[in-house]
Amino acid sequence: MLTASVRKRSAHLIALAKTLHAGSIVLLASAGGVLGLAIAAGAGLFIADLHGRAVADTEQNLVSLATVLADQADRALQAIELVQDALIDEIRAAEIATPAAFAAQVSTRAMHESLRARTAALPQVNAVTVVDHTGTLRNFTRFWPIPDVNIADRAYFKALASDPLLQRFVSEPVQNRGNGTWTLYIARKISAPDGTFLGLVLGAVELEYFAGLYGQIAPQPDYVISLFRTDGVLLVRHPHRDNAIGRGYTTTGAALIALQNKAGGVTRTVSPIDQQDRLIATRALSTYPATLSVSRTTAAALAPWRRQATVLGAAAGLLDLGLVGLFVLGRRQAGGQERLLRAEERARSEHALRTQYARFGVALDTMTQGLCLFDQDNRLIVMNARYVALHGVPPDLRQPGTTLAAIRSYLTASNGDRAPPWPAPEEAARSPASFTWDLADGRAIAVKHVPIRGGWQCTHEDVTERRRSEAQIVRMARHDALTGLPNRAFLREHMAGVLAGRGGRRTAVLYLDLDGFKGVNDTLGHPAGDALLCLAGQRLRECLRPSDFVARLGGDEFAIVQSGIVAPGEAADLAARLVAMLQMPFAVQDREIVIGTSIGIALVEPTDTESDAVLRRADVALYQAKAAGRGTWRFFETDMDVDIQRRHQLGTELRRALAAGQFELHYQPLVAAGTRTLKGFEALLRWRHPQEGLIGPATFIPLAEEMGLIRSIGAWVLAQACRDAAIWPDTLTIAVNLSSVQFLRGDLVEDVTRALIGAGLVASRLELEITESVLLRDHADTFRILHRLKSLGVRIAMDDFGTGYSSVSYLRRFPFDTLKIDQSFVRTLGQDGGAIAIVRALVGLGKACNMGVVAEGVETAEQAALLEAEGCDALQGFLFSRARPAPDLTDILTRRTFAPPDRADARSDRTHQRDAA
Repeated sequence: MLTASVRKRSAHLIALAKTLHAGSIVLLASAGGVLGLAIAAGAGLFIADLHGRAVADTEQNLVSLATVLADQADRALQAIELVQDALIDEIRAAEIATPAAFAAQVSTRAMHESLRARTAALPQVNAVTVVDHTGTLRNFTRFWPIPDVNIADRAYFKALASDPLLQRFVSEPVQNRGNGTWTLYIARKISAPDGTFLGLVLGAVELEYFAGLYGQIAPQPDYVISLFRTDGVLLVRHPHRDNAIGRGYTTTGAALIALQNKAGGVTRTVSPIDQQDRLIATRALSTYPATLSVSRTTAAALAPWRRQATVLGAAAGLLDLGLVGLFVLGRRQAGGQERLLRAEERARSEHALRTQYARFGVALDTMTQGLCLFDQDNRLIVMNARYVALHGVPPDLRQPGTTLAAIRSYLTASNGDRAPPWPAPEEAARSPASFTWDLADGRAIAVKHVPIRGGWQCTHEDVTERRRSEAQIVRMARHDALTGLPNRAFLREHMAGVLAGRGGRRTAVLYLDLDGFKGVNDTLGHPAGDALLCLAGQRLRECLRPSDFVARLGGDEFAIVQSGIVAPGEAADLAARLVAMLQMPFAVQDREIVIGTSIGIALVEPTDTESDAVLRRADVALYQAKAAGRGTWRFFETDMDVDIQRRHQLGTELRRALAAGQFELHYQPLVAAGTRTLKGFEALLRWRHPQEGLIGPATFIPLAEEMGLIRSIGAWVLAQACRDAAIWPDTLTIAVNLSSVQFLRGDLVEDVTRALIGAGLVASRLELEITESVLLRDHADTFRILHRLKSLGVRIAMDDFGTGYSSVSYLRRFPFDTLKIDQSFVRTLGQDGGAIAIVRALVGLGKACNMGVVAEGVETAEQAALLEAEGCDALQGFLFSRARPAPDLTDILTRRTFAPPDRADARSDRTHQRDAA
């Protein structure tokens, strides 16, 4: 009985134990299921949060890069239109009314050089082209002489020629006919005052410039940087894709964004160009019908998130799997092993949790961002390795439970008491926040605070390189690429600040260019010129105070803004230092180069509001400094502006003088020595101005050379002189002076041939007079032209001989027919004992070279007698006659001999006609 009772009680106890065990297993299973769901939900929420932040960060980076590159593209294209505006303004100022006058104006070598100088500092400009109303190229910055090309079939020409209201046309990208590269053309119409279509000025931008720039800027290989026209035509794409440029796309991200917001935005779509799923940000250019697009593949953008999500998901799955294993293991245990089972199960659970925590730590430590998790009491839960590496956090501050205050105190102390601009602890757990923290060592850290359930988290990301890249792009837009100095755009910004806040102190603007720089370029090449500009810019910086500002305006021109001066003398002192410093030799390509500088100074007046007005006054003063002999400086004075305006007015009137018939030729006789018989005449040009009367060549010839008019004027002089000489006796010759600029145009031989044929004049009766300045420019080309002229049968004379530097070498290299002794040697005959020795040597040199010798400027009988005694072949001067118009030569042509006038008559002629030569 007792045994049965005991057994019954034991069975009851066993059953009770089993029931309790089963209940505990059910309870354990329920708890495990809840814990597994909590782990999965927590991991899912964390992965989703990481995904959202990864997308948001990528979009923000794309928007920033698109904004900066759109501004840079705007500036690059605007620079081309500045060159076009300058040319259009020049055409308008000349008041050109006919296509023929326009073609003559823009077809000159001077215009070619001017356009090349204006585009030299613009790497984005492939070429600037001037086209007449028929589509024929009239000037082209890349080549001289101009190739025979017609572009009347181009869409931009047709559009501007046919539409009177259309003033600008931005083309589709087309392949350049010259080199095959894809090119964007910006065409601007040029019209006469009455609206007549004269032609257009065309700026060509090789799209390879932008592609190369974007190739340097793109942060990762998966980035695509594109430039679209607003109608969807692809202009530029990096990386390059064959057959994509020039095609229109209507389903790109840029097109989809433009449907919603023309200014730009962000979207995600599959690119129709490379069929990649991409995150895309766009920004419309402010002044051009184009949109800048920056994108990257979604796969690359979310690759770090996917790695993190994979590790976190795997960790959560393994943790849940471990819980299931514990549950299965618990079911296998029974009865008396309950206590042992619980102990083993607890140990195994702790081990599994430690393993999962370690794996979770691996996921955290592979993140590209530094991460910290804090609980609601602002105590540390976890800190990943990236956060430790960013800030060098010591081990004792990495432990869970460390207070936020302790970590903040360390970060503040390690950055020179530069505390991070974090929100208050109570705010961090309630509202999100983001900011950039500049560390003491120069790094920039992007910080984000995000509240989460039961606390909050913060991420730190090093954005130093990103910020440097953005700063470099901004710097490229505001600085000169060659010298590193601020450019014209940056100068205007600085001047705007100066004009807005001058206070009680004065400001001076110094405008300078380098004397002799063009000679360095011509003789040593452009690499040497570039090196010289860099060295000059460095010297300018060394000569200035920290408060002064220096900029390169283009070519060899610089500007300095000297702020905070008390008196104008400080500006003069600075100019003197600059002149002295730039006159010191430069070492370039193992050569010692000596140049100089001329400086114009303008003081900023209290009424000044525009920087361009101040710079213009300084430029006017610079012109006067160069006219004074270079190597000096001048302050702007009101009279200078008057002189410039008169010169400008004369230049405008000079353009019309030839068509208006205001030029006329006067002729001075050449007389045979000894017999005093007439040998011929020298043609001397005069301008009969309708208001100012007769103007001598010394006033308008340099202006004509500068404006590129000398070719047309010189061709007229040749033709008119030959026509006048054709009606004289066949024994008389005609001498015509040539400008050195005429040798640069490439068509002098054609002008001479046309003049001879048109007048029916024998070539041997024409003598062309040149000075040594002609031979100083380009020996090979000049001598080639001279030999072509000589082959026509005309005679070549060396004028003003003895005033240059290499006269003897020129006489050896080319067989001149005549040597003309300059009047400066003749004028002192009989007064200066050395003058007769010089004349004797020059006559002897001419005779030794089988040349005829002519003496200019003969004013007295004594001079004539001495020159005849020394062996001169012919004489010319006021002693025989002043220069006269062709209708007034009748008496000279009739008598054909000259008796010297008395001294009174000679002096009277000299008084009125000093400028005849």
